[in-house]
Amino acid sequence: MNCKLVIFDFDGTLANTFPFVLAMLDELAEKFKTRKLKQEDLPQLRQYPPLKIMRMHKVRIWKLPSILKYTRHRMHRDAHRIDKFEGVDEVIRELATRNIKLGIVTTNTRRIVEQVLGQEIFKLFDYFVGEVSLFGKPKALRKMLSLAGCENTESLAIGDEIRDLDAALKVKIPFGAVSWGFSSPEALKARNPQFTFTHPSQILETID
Repeated sequence: MNCKLVIFDFDGTLANTFPFVLAMLDELAEKFKTRKLKQEDLPQLRQYPPLKIMRMHKVRIWKLPSILKYTRHRMHRDAHRIDKFEGVDEVIRELATRNIKLGIVTTNTRRIVEQVLGQEIFKLFDYFVGEVSLFGKPKALRKMLSLAGCENTESLAIGDEIRDLDAALKVKIPFGAVSWGFSSPEALKARNPQFTFTHPSQILETID
């Protein structure tokens, strides 16, 4: 596709944060009085959108800001344990050389994203919209389009979760689903993304 702006999700798309979050789920359940996750339920949960997962684990919406704040605090402390996915650096560098505008829309903080990506890669991004609420991505995507001065049809959103895909659909931005994040490839495919990537290098093959 002929693309002027690529908008990346961070967690599960650029960085492998899921093992870190998974390791602290019992801690979160204890602190916020939610139902603990059973490891054997994880494959099933990867098929579901956030609201369904929240209902299953008795997570009240009003608790989400506190849960996200606590998770970010812990992630900042242990950011050195979080790895980027293999091939991400090369993709970002190449897109930057093509003069394509790059943005990140994430529930995470600028500080954490910068720590994990490293200064060199983070500086290649033109725009950053962070600390987005769990269900605030449509608004954040609209803000990103405004910052970049691009139309939705000139843009591509890339993410790993059902909520990323649903947000892009709501704003009418073409979406590329990555297979290496939280939501299962089958769950994402069922929502008919315009593109599906099984390796970061395929992003370069898709974007002119």
